[in-house]
Amino acid sequence: MIVGPSGVGKTHLLHAIGRALCDRSGRTVACLSAETFVDELVAAIEHRAVPGWRARYRYASAFLLDDVQKIAARKESQEELFQLFNLFADAHRQMVFTCNVQPQDIEGLDDRLASRLVSGLVATISPPDAELRRTILTSRLAREGETADAALIDYLVDRDTDSVRSLLSMVQRVTGGAEAMGAAMTVQVARELLEPEGPRHTRPSLKMRTSGVFVPPRGIQSREKFVWEWPDPMERIMDELT
Repeated sequence: MIVGPSGVGKTHLLHAIGRALCDRSGRTVACLSAETFVDELVAAIEHRAVPGWRARYRYASAFLLDDVQKIAARKESQEELFQLFNLFADAHRQMVFTCNVQPQDIEGLDDRLASRLVSGLVATISPPDAELRRTILTSRLAREGETADAALIDYLVDRDTDSVRSLLSMVQRVTGGAEAMGAAMTVQVARELLEPEGPRHTRPSLKMRTSGVFVPPRGIQSREKFVWEWPDPMERIMDELT
């Protein structure tokens, strides 16, 4: 059982385990989301094909289920998973589950199933600490073909991020923004992109023709869309500058 908040890599880890099981033994591995599990069961019931649906998963050598909390309050799905769990446990087959909270804390989850889900190894994944954020940032910037500037890394590491997903999103925002600006990735550029409420560089003033047609400031050429902000939200203009 892999437990952790959204964005810390539970699904990636689950798929990695599935691939490792396939590569090492060539076994048949069932790896799916809880939503898919529920949807397939509903379709099987509608088409009176539940026995065939059951047989497919009972044939597998390993069963990996992502976001098990999403079967909460699904009586039929929980019963099928309960029976499948018992079958795999009796046959000593591998099972791996992910969840965003401890199973016993899932509202609407059957107590019998919750107790079985925590009967094996329970691994908790916490949000990335500073050292891990630094490693991820350095690796990601290298993949983007960017030099890992120490000052930039320090600045990004100190930003408040609660998951790997938000950390990578921040990197993408900085790299994409710097490319759109035609600027090198520096602390100053990153700060301007990530702290819009802070001090900004002076921008050329925008002008309107008497006809009301927007006239972009001279010298600005970009494929990207820019949003120019005024204190009054009704006066904001968004246009594509070419």
